[in-house]
Amino acid sequence: MSTPVLNRPVTCIPHPAAGHHALMKPETKRKWAWVAGVATAALFVALLIWGPWLLEGRHIRDKHGELVSSAGIIITGLRTALLAIAAGAIAALGLWYTHKNHELSREEQVTDRYVEAIKLLGSENLHERLGGIYSLERIMKDSEKDQVTIIEVLAAFIRTPTSEQKQALLPAAQPEPEDSDPEDSAAPLPVDVQAALTVLGRRPDPDGTPTADLRRIDWHNADLEHANLQHVDLTGADLRGARLRGADLKGTNLTGVRLRGADLRDADLQGADLRDVDLSRVDLRGVDLGGVDLRAMNLVRVDLTGAQLVGADLRGADFRSTHLRAANFTGAQLMNANLTAVDLTKVILRAADLRGAHLGMAHLVDADLKEADLRGAQGLTYEQLVHSKLYDDTSLPKELRTDRRIKNHIKNCKAEARWREDLETPKS
Repeated sequence: MSTPVLNRPVTCIPHPAAGHHALMKPETKRKWAWVAGVATAALFVALLIWGPWLLEGRHIRDKHGELVSSAGIIITGLRTALLAIAAGAIAALGLWYTHKNHELSREEQVTDRYVEAIKLLGSENLHERLGGIYSLERIMKDSEKDQVTIIEVLAAFIRTPTSEQKQALLPAAQPEPEDSDPEDSAAPLPVDVQAALTVLGRRPDPDGTPTADLRRIDWHNADLEHANLQHVDLTGADLRGARLRGADLKGTNLTGVRLRGADLRDADLQGADLRDVDLSRVDLRGVDLGGVDLRAMNLVRVDLTGAQLVGADLRGADFRSTHLRAANFTGAQLMNANLTAVDLTKVILRAADLRGAHLGMAHLVDADLKEADLRGAQGLTYEQLVHSKLYDDTSLPKELRTDRRIKNHIKNCKAEARWREDLETPKS
């Protein structure tokens, strides 16, 4: 299939290297430079002639005003020292001038490369646009001070849709059947947009550079599998039905993003901002949500099977009908969370704070509750806990902590843990 011609308007952002213009006109600067040079030369000649008499006059003449026998040596030595100092100053000035010319030449080369890359970016030819994108990447790596400008240019390129792209997405914008597979409807990004996105993901030190501005971008039903979107601002973006499997979204701003029906399996969302995000019907199997703030989040019917929620803030979150099998909640804050009738089979809840959580009818088969805090948990019964992994350091509600059956179960769990340790320890 032939690639459509993309008549993309590219906003030329002024190159930083070209923006450092002088306050004075070049003619005025040159005039003052000549005046300063002539004045300096005249001062040096005067110092060379009369300097010895001014500086060493009392050593050149005796008390009767006559020249001493060593006057010639003193005068010659002083003038030689002045000439040596002048030669050193001229050499240093030459080195500075050479370095300055090299810097100016380098700046001119960078500016020329930048202008040429921008021209290529606005070309109708796909291969030329790709060349412009990768030229900007090279400039971004070579010139640290130009990174911000190039990030802004590439972000503007990505979020500026062409009429051809809009037309191509029209069929995908129709309502999908409830049982449709997101993979079947996911539309790949244009090659040049994908290249620009890849370059942004490869930018040097993404933690230290500004976020790429992709706010309110329309990527519904787009194929973004394994896309590098870390530290990107996607505020208000439309990602409904998008395929984001394995995508890198570390530190990404996802405030208000529409994700209904999106596939985020195995995506990395550590440190992402998910405020005001509707996660209903989002596939989050195996996703990494470590340290994410999900307080009071509505997670009803969300698939979090095998998800990593280490240290996540889930206070007051609603997990009803959520798939959580084998999820990792180590160190997570789950105070007052609603886990009623949720399947927590093989869920890791080590050191998790579950105080006041609603656990009525929750399935805790093989759930790891080591160091977990269950004080004040509501609806928790012996019948549930007897299938979980309990330890002496598990904090239980008062009425269950004194139950003899619970104490026996803790002993059994400890014995099983020792047995497993013995099996895993290699014999000498």
